[in-house]
Parts: sequence; C-alpha cells; structure tokens
Amino acid sequence: MTRSLLPLLGLLAVLLSACDSAGNADGTTINVHLENANGLSANLDRITIAGEQEMLRNTPIDDGGHFSFSFAEPLSDGLYQIRVGAQKATLALDDADGTVEIEGKLSTFGNYDFSVTGSADAAETVTTMNRIQEVAGLDEFQEMIGAVNNDYTAAYVAFRALQRAGEAGLPVHEAVVQRLPEGDPSRDNYNRYLEQLKQQIAFAKSQELIQPGQPAPDLVLQNPEGEKVVLSDLRGQVVLLDFWAAWCGPCRRENPNVVKVYNKYKDQGFTIYSVSLDGIDDNQAARLTPEQLEVARDNQRQKWVAAIEQDGLIWENHGSELKRWSGEASAKYGVRGIPATFLIDREGKIAEIGLRGAASIERALQRVL
Repeated sequence: MTRSLLPLLGLLAVLLSACDSAGNADGTTINVHLENANGLSANLDRITIAGEQEMLRNTPIDDGGHFSFSFAEPLSDGLYQIRVGAQKATLALDDADGTVEIEGKLSTFGNYDFSVTGSADAAETVTTMNRIQEVAGLDEFQEMIGAVNNDYTAAYVAFRALQRAGEAGLPVHEAVVQRLPEGDPSRDNYNRYLEQLKQQIAFAKSQELIQPGQPAPDLVLQNPEGEKVVLSDLRGQVVLLDFWAAWCGPCRRENPNVVKVYNKYKDQGFTIYSVSLDGIDDNQAARLTPEQLEVARDNQRQKWVAAIEQDGLIWENHGSELKRWSGEASAKYGVRGIPATFLIDREGKIAEIGLRGAASIERALQRVL
C-alpha cells in the first residue's frame, strides 16, 4: 500500500515544483515585452482616480525588451500603471487574473497600441482607451462608457476624457463614480474632484449673474447656534452681504467701518448678512477622521464666535458652512478674496459690488434706501 503511493507523491512534488518555477500559481504575474525598451527600467504603480499613486515594483528590462512583475498574492481589483521612461499606460486588473501578457513597442505604449492576453479587464481598458478617438459627441461617449464592464475602467476613462467637458460632463462623472465601491479611495477622490468641479462651474456662472441689477442668489446658512439664516428672508430691507473670516486680517480691519454704517442706518431699513469663511476645507477634511473633523470644525466655530464678539458685529444674521473656500456660498457669488461685499436693494437685486470703507458703503447705501 505504501509503495503504491510513492509514484503519486512523486508526481505531486513535480507539479508543485513546476508551479514554483513558473513564478506563482495563485498570485499575479505581468509579463511585458516592449520592442526597443532594452536598457531601461520599468515601474508598476497602484493608482487611484484623481488621487495618488503607490509604486509597487521596479525592475530592469533585459536586452530583448522583456520584464516581469510577479506577486505571490493576487493583486486586488483596481487600476495599475506601467511606466517605462516617458511612456505609461494604466490598466484595470481583477484579483482573479493570474498571468497577464503584454506585447508592444515602447514608442507607442503610451498610446495604448499594444496587445493584452490573460486579463479580460486589462484588455477592455486598452480597447476603451482606443475607442475614445472614434467617439463623436458626448451622447455616444456616455453610451460607450455605460457598456464598459469594468467599473474602474469606466471611471478612469471618463475622468481622463471629460476633464474639459465642464458642466456637460457632470452626468457621466456622477454615473461612473457611483459604480465604484463604497469606501474605495478612487471613489472618495473622484467625489472630491466633482465637488471642486461643481464649485468651478458655479463660479463661472456667478461671473455672469453677479452684476448690478441682477437678482442676488439666495443663501441658506447656519448661524453659530445651528439655526438657519436665509438671505431672502430679508427681502424688503437693504442688505450688505459681507464675506469675511476670523482669520482674515483685512476683514477684521474693515469690520469697524461696517459696524459704523450699521449703527447709523439700522433703523432705516438697513441690515447686514455676514458670511464667515472660517472652517475646514474639503482637502483638509479628507485627511481627518469624522471625529477629528467634528472637533476641528467646532474649534473654527468658536474662533468665528469670538471674532463676532470682539469686533462688535451685533446684527443677527451670521451664517457659515464652516468649509472655508469649499462652501457653496462663496462659489455662488464668485468670491475669490475677502473681504467681499454686495449691496442688495429692497427688491433683492444687486445694487453695488466691492464696497470698502465707511464712506463708500454709506454713499452707495444712500442711493438705495
């Protein structure tokens, strides 16, 4: 009985040895052949959409233009970038991919002019990147992206191709980002990119809308106690919309002028709506845990409250998103620097922009009271 098992055990040992010599039976191996790449080195990076990249491997390229990246454990689902000199290409990989073979030329590698076998997802990335050149119009592009099987490829190609599409590309961006897994860094980074894109779009629109004679966009913010303060609720009064912050030196120096005018005209139908740009912006917030963010925003709120008291800003309408420059209020009004003021008449239309100094504010105010 024992003797009959020996041939089987010997065969098993041979098979295990064969698996070892092949590199890794259960992991991931990427074999690449690029013509004219000899003498260079190659890098493999794990990347996230709209975010950072992590270098996983660096390897020399042999005289025939061959190199490999081998991992004992499967690479996780996601995006991976191969870099050789100035040429680079990003591919989606699946954790079920075993041995992936890439064949091409160094000179055209960055243009996705190469073949891929052993990974359906990576091959789809190549096909999709090449199809971009053939797509005529956003509707056709959206249809193409919707047909892409790999969620990472769909999101990566949309991000790459639509960075100049502006508002027209938003529906595609929003659709592909929802396909990425919850908590995935690419999803988080993509969402932050979308928030910044929306702010840029709002700012561009504000350049057309924020002009004397135009209706003042409404604002609904929270005061230090967490209650809503609504700009449109002040319709019927003349309102000085004042963007400022506790950390802003010029704002703090301008506050006595604003207080002076308020005290002089507050009984004649004049009031002030102050928008604080204190807080934590989205980039800072992304580096904090929810608990840390809550503490940081509360600290900023306390600085805001202290500045209100110190500068004697006694009017009721104080609002903030506590998001510094990442808030919607500054985007709506195209505010890129503070202090920034907008005088709004009794009908809710913008009367004057950029008033500084008590005399300047008073002259404009007298024209609309």
